[in-house]
Amino acid sequence: MENFEEHIRHILFYYFKKEKKATEARENQRNAHRSGKPSKIDDDEMKALVQVNKHSTVRELATALKVSVGSVHGHLKSLGFVKKLDVWVPHELKEIHLTNRMSVCDQLIKREENDPFLKYMITGDEK
Repeated sequence: MENFEEHIRHILFYYFKKEKKATEARENQRNAHRSGKPSKIDDDEMKALVQVNKHSTVRELATALKVSVGSVHGHLKSLGFVKKLDVWVPHELKEIHLTNRMSVCDQLIKREENDPFLKYMITGDEK
């Protein structure tokens, strides 16, 4: 612990000599380059991989892109993809999907008016 505190003092002294504030020193240290797998993922490459195989897992995508699983998961989330029934789909619906939902709901309402199938539905509850 002493070695770590001494290291921090050296870093702060270095920034002090450069006439930088402590908050600037902290930000520079937070944003410093770190070793490990690169976290830069190309949006187009990620979308292309998802379009080719919508059933792919995060681990498969991470292996293909040579990045960490966490990076892929976060990037998919930032692109607006969610996994529904083992398929990667965009989180927000497009206009055609919304129109399709409206037409299906309209059909069900009309069906109920002609043949009240919901009246004959039996439900139960265990007690």
